[in-house]
Amino acid sequence: MIRVTIFDHSQEAKCEGHCGLDFSSPEAVDSITELLKKLYGEKVQFDYLDLAEPSISNSHPEIVERIKADNLSLPLLLINGKLRISGYFDIHLLQSVIQAEIEMENE
Repeated sequence: MIRVTIFDHSQEAKCEGHCGLDFSSPEAVDSITELLKKLYGEKVQFDYLDLAEPSISNSHPEIVERIKADNLSLPLLLINGKLRISGYFDIHLLQSVIQAEIEMENE
């Protein structure tokens, strides 16, 4: 199984030019969850974690520290706990990263 985790902060300013996926609405997260389930079935588990919620920030202090220390741009895309993308990305890039991970697992 591949675990896809996205960390974002719903209260921070977003790109005005629709730079990538917008995770600030529950509908967008539901839509992405549904699409990934349709494409990959049970092979992919998707989690969206909003750092605006204190419980998320408190339960993932290593991510919060890394964002500050490395000056990372949100959202962050992690695959199986490894940082793959920092900054805006679209659904095609998300699918490419997942597909690459599937291919690496099958080798």
